[in-house]
Amino acid sequence: MKKNRNIKLKDKKVIISFIGVILTVILSTLTYFTYRQYEKTIVHQQQQNMLGISRSISRSIELFINDIKDSMKIISLDGEFIKKISGVDNGNDGVALKPYYEAHKDSINGIYFFNKDGELSNQYPKGSKTVENYIQANVDYVISSKKAYIANPYLDEEKNTFILNIYEPVFKDGEFTGVLSVGISLDVIYNKLIQPVKIGKKGYALVKNQYGIIIMHNVKEQVGMDVIETRKHLYPELDFEELEKLINDQLTGGEGTAIYHSYWWAESSLKKVKKLNAYTPVELGDYFWVVALTMSYDEVQEPINKFLAQIITIAVLIAIIISIFITALIKMKKNKEELEKETKYLKILNETSEQLREKEAELYHSSKLKMVGTFAGGIAHDINNLLTPILGYSELLLMRLPKGGEYYEDVEEILKASQKGKDLIEQILAFSRNDKSITNVEAISINQVTRETIKLIRTIIPKNIVIKENIEENCGYINANFTHVHQVIFNLCTNAYQAMKDLNGILEISLRNVKGSNISKMTKDINKDLFYAELVIKDSGCGMNEETQHRIFDPFFTTKPSEEGTGLGLFVVRNIIEKYKGAIMVESVLGKGSSFTVYLPLIDEHKEGEKFNSKRSHEHKRILIVDDNETVIKVLKKGLEHLGYYVISETEPRKAFGTFKREYENIDLVITDYMMPNMNGSELAKKLKEVESNIPIILISGYMDQSGNSIGEDKNINAYISKPVEINSLTKTIKELLF
Repeated sequence: MKKNRNIKLKDKKVIISFIGVILTVILSTLTYFTYRQYEKTIVHQQQQNMLGISRSISRSIELFINDIKDSMKIISLDGEFIKKISGVDNGNDGVALKPYYEAHKDSINGIYFFNKDGELSNQYPKGSKTVENYIQANVDYVISSKKAYIANPYLDEEKNTFILNIYEPVFKDGEFTGVLSVGISLDVIYNKLIQPVKIGKKGYALVKNQYGIIIMHNVKEQVGMDVIETRKHLYPELDFEELEKLINDQLTGGEGTAIYHSYWWAESSLKKVKKLNAYTPVELGDYFWVVALTMSYDEVQEPINKFLAQIITIAVLIAIIISIFITALIKMKKNKEELEKETKYLKILNETSEQLREKEAELYHSSKLKMVGTFAGGIAHDINNLLTPILGYSELLLMRLPKGGEYYEDVEEILKASQKGKDLIEQILAFSRNDKSITNVEAISINQVTRETIKLIRTIIPKNIVIKENIEENCGYINANFTHVHQVIFNLCTNAYQAMKDLNGILEISLRNVKGSNISKMTKDINKDLFYAELVIKDSGCGMNEETQHRIFDPFFTTKPSEEGTGLGLFVVRNIIEKYKGAIMVESVLGKGSSFTVYLPLIDEHKEGEKFNSKRSHEHKRILIVDDNETVIKVLKKGLEHLGYYVISETEPRKAFGTFKREYENIDLVITDYMMPNMNGSELAKKLKEVESNIPIILISGYMDQSGNSIGEDKNINAYISKPVEINSLTKTIKELLF
């Protein structure tokens, strides 16, 4: 007997170890994918920020040059100015050009006038009369074309800076008289527009021309270099493959971002490092420059590594909590005394949890509601992903274990605990103002949910309170979650009897149908073209003053003692009603009682209840599952294959679309996650429907999109299931859609 008991104990330890290994693998996988997703997001955001800066620099350069060009155009139209400069011989000291130079001397090096024969006849400041060949060629081009021209910059080797010349044809009384030219040092443009820009600790911005020659750089020695060829000549032993690809992309004239490996050329010791780059073209007539920003990838990696440490800590804590819970469940089977100890422990745990909730309420009350909602939604999403494989594998084990077997009840307890965790997450999402959860919304009878709630209320209110019902028959159906509507009625009735619990009061509950046009003037939330269910809950209690009425829907506001309420009941009620596009109003007189009126839009239950009819028979149904989380795919695939379905799975939505496009005639149903990289579930569903409009699609998620539009309104989706997913619930939905 003792030997058998030892064997069973060893078997239990093996099971615990096996479950521990599974949990470790799941948590490690989720941690890795969460980290990778966060890394992609941060890097993408930094690249977009750099791209925005490069665009800004590019536009600033274009505006700077165009301002100079426009000012030249203006003075070229000044008849008096043209007369002064075109009638002067080569000996003139440039007095006529001086005012323009003085007005722009912070931006230009000098101003010049060439006569119609291309000879330099006037300049300021005074300098050499010798004209370089490339400048003379530009002047000749303007003389022949009679058009303004922005020339390619040329390198002033003496000053090691590039000079940009802008040319403007000059006409006097409609007759061409010469060419006005302005020279701009690119050092001026760099110092004004680029040098002030900071990109991390090591980062910098540079400008190269369309041939890959650096024309502006924070390191003066780099100016004039060919980005690739000069450096290949200087450092033939280095690897230029990734840098060369980047430069080729930049010199196509487009904009973009890149992650590549290169070197910090200003350092004495050259070591290959990872960099971020963003680039934008500067359009200058017939040619372009490239503004490029570069920064170290390590500067972006640092906050990402901190985030990794945080999620590892959270994952370890969750693993510890789950391990303790599983160990406690198995110990419950030893004997009655241990069961009583565990019950006592759970009681203490519940008391502690209640204390923690009170502390959390105090903490939340001192924080912004937006931060609370964001935190709650994010944590709920992560826990839902953790609970999905726990629920799935628990159901799979129950399917395979004989009912009444040795471990059946143990696994059943794990499943129940996971389901309780799922319910807890739904409550967290309901609390959050930014509720992004997908709930089971369906056509429900407003009469049924009202009567069932009243039945429950009768069991808990004291006998000195009389309930009066004034409920019309067949008030219709609303499109909502049954539990949510039950919670609204229950919370309002609870508040009502608490307002008169020390009195012999009356709780009156009324239900009827009303036209939206009859009540639309009362609140802007009512659609006058719809019919509404009007639910009125009235009490004869203590009532409220005007100040209290204005604050009752605020979170954490309560007039009850701290041990009797948290101030969240009416806040949750209003959120639920607004979720289903309804309205709530309150009337109260101090000392006489209060009346809450709820309006919920009615629907045609037959229309809402339509289901998709599959064109195929019951046998050999093929299902395509799409989810970027391989752990979720694994448990869903095992569960559905165990039930006789043939399952195809993809972790990348674009590949899934390709698979469906090839095999859609052999696929009966698609199950897709909502939040996926590159393409979300709604977008994938739209593309699938374009290929096969009758394919039934089930969306699995705990989110709505960030724009605030409910994905529950997507016409391309046939059914919704919130995470964590229960296989029984999933198969029920599949049968409803296929059979």
